[in-house]
Amino acid sequence: MSRNVCLTGMPGVGKSTVAEIVGDRLGRRVADTDREIERWTGRTIPELFESEGEAGFRALERQVVAELSRFNDLVLSLGGGVVLDDANVTDLLLTGVLLHLDAPPDVLIERLKDGEVRPLLAGDVQAQLRATHAARDERYRAVADVTLDATRPAAEVAEDVIRWALQQGDVLTPSEHEQVMT
Repeated sequence: MSRNVCLTGMPGVGKSTVAEIVGDRLGRRVADTDREIERWTGRTIPELFESEGEAGFRALERQVVAELSRFNDLVLSLGGGVVLDDANVTDLLLTGVLLHLDAPPDVLIERLKDGEVRPLLAGDVQAQLRATHAARDERYRAVADVTLDATRPAAEVAEDVIRWALQQGDVLTPSEHEQVMT
């Protein structure tokens, strides 16, 4: 049996990009909780925050996590707040492992300076990122099976994810082991 590879961390840390690379290398399907929410609702994350508020968005997020946690052999890119909910963490750990991708606020600020609008980072992005990082960092580390340095290029971080998964006994299938070892 293999397990889902679930990537968690702050906005801008590279979860979606790393998930795509890992998925390609392993031949696994990739799912992004934020993209799934948008697909389910037909609305963008900013639109959902505006119409439903954070509590409404988190309820939708909870449904998506519960659904995705029923599958095996996925690479999941989790929204930054997914692991703040104990029920999400419980569901994710039933079929997967949690890998915390970590980068300091200065790196995140640089990566997000010209990017998409993120509802929880509205206004002073630097101040919001620093505050959010301070509030969430301990939680990310506490629930994760491993914390990986995500300050490097996404391809290198993806290799770290795969290298870690190879060392575990139940994360990859035998054919995935063989595939990434060649």
